[in-house]
Amino acid sequence: MYFTTSIAIAAGACLAYGAFYLFVGLRRVADRRRHLLFGFFALAYAGAVLLARRAFLSTSPEHALPPIRASLVFTVVGFALLAWYVAEFTGVRPRRFLWTVTGGLASIGLAAVAFPDLLGSRVESAVQTLPWNETILAWDLSGSPLFVALLAAQAATIGYVIAADVILLRRGHRSESLGLLVGLAWFAATIIQEQVVQLAGLDFVVLSDFGFAGFVVAMALEEGRRGIEVEQSLLAYKAQLETEIRARTIDLETAQAELLAQERDRAVTEERNRIARELHDAVTQLLFSINLIAGSLPALVRRDPETAERTVGELQRLTRGALAEMRTLLRELRPHTIANTELPTLVGQLTDGLGARHDIPVDLTLELAASLPPAVHLAVYRIAQEALNNVAKHANASRLEVALTGDDHHVHLSVADDGSGFDPSDVSGHHMGLDIMQERAMDIGGEVVVVSNPNAGTTVELSWEANSHV
Repeated sequence: MYFTTSIAIAAGACLAYGAFYLFVGLRRVADRRRHLLFGFFALAYAGAVLLARRAFLSTSPEHALPPIRASLVFTVVGFALLAWYVAEFTGVRPRRFLWTVTGGLASIGLAAVAFPDLLGSRVESAVQTLPWNETILAWDLSGSPLFVALLAAQAATIGYVIAADVILLRRGHRSESLGLLVGLAWFAATIIQEQVVQLAGLDFVVLSDFGFAGFVVAMALEEGRRGIEVEQSLLAYKAQLETEIRARTIDLETAQAELLAQERDRAVTEERNRIARELHDAVTQLLFSINLIAGSLPALVRRDPETAERTVGELQRLTRGALAEMRTLLRELRPHTIANTELPTLVGQLTDGLGARHDIPVDLTLELAASLPPAVHLAVYRIAQEALNNVAKHANASRLEVALTGDDHHVHLSVADDGSGFDPSDVSGHHMGLDIMQERAMDIGGEVVVVSNPNAGTTVELSWEANSHV
């Protein structure tokens, strides 16, 4: 039983490799088509080998015919898959030739199934005793036209594989070419030996079944070697990619640091320019007015004491306003002092500066006795500052009412003027300060309500409750 046992082992090897590469092809995207073709090719020849073994073990030609016919079908399928697999393996894809060979092999298989007499009536079989006294049923298909067609298709396929291997070698793929050559040499040698035995009528066992297994094993080893090379290449590429990523990360961090430094310098420059504008627009004008009034005051005292007394009051108002503006600008230069100054003091200085700069009477109510969270403290101050800036820039008001009331649990700020007002439903770009106030209020869980009508003044109210998220 050595011969038939060896055939079973060869079929088992084909089955194992076929199942493995089918699994690899289904699990991995890379080279999926090649792996699937190789897996199906190995399984097809495993089926052909197992059916041939069954025919060898048959007790009569009648019992041998069905497995012979089925083995022939698996053989033509295997040869077709072999041609397409080699096309994927080598990259040599003469599609017209491949489809022609595939069509011819398919026709042979269909003829074997559809016309069993075409094969059965031409098969000659005889009991053969091998040198080690193992008895098998040997058969000869040389009298069948299907055998001639199969021989031609096999010769064409093997010729294509040889040509593809030569092209692969010329392209510089020596390792792949050698692997294919080893498998092909063993396969071709056993195929030729089988044909010589059948055509010459030699009394010797055919070895093509072992050629199937030899080719599968050789190509499986080559696929494994190629897979190892791919994995090594991927690991090397991964290491190179990680190195490049680290280098790019360092470059990005350096660029980010430079951009942050540039942005910081730009912000400092813009803030300096803003403070310079404030000094020019507010404090400088107030000091210029104070200087004019102070210069004319001695003569006015001698000429009209009562008017001089009123002018002194005006001088005091302007001086108080200039002092308030200077304190506000100094706090802007050192923002941490805003958090350390009580809100009523901050709002009072803002209103003093506005009233002095624009000569607007201010009705001020400051009744806030609270220790507010820093975020709320800053937000209330900025909203009051923005509301008063809007009055100064847009309102053309003749009177202003500002009220800041509340305690630790509630704050209410109101800024109301009798100026020109506007239509809240038609807010244009120059009123973007309203959006800023709304955003600041939302950040602390508060609410800003703006009530205004054309020629009817504007009221801005901020409400904050301690149960908010700040």
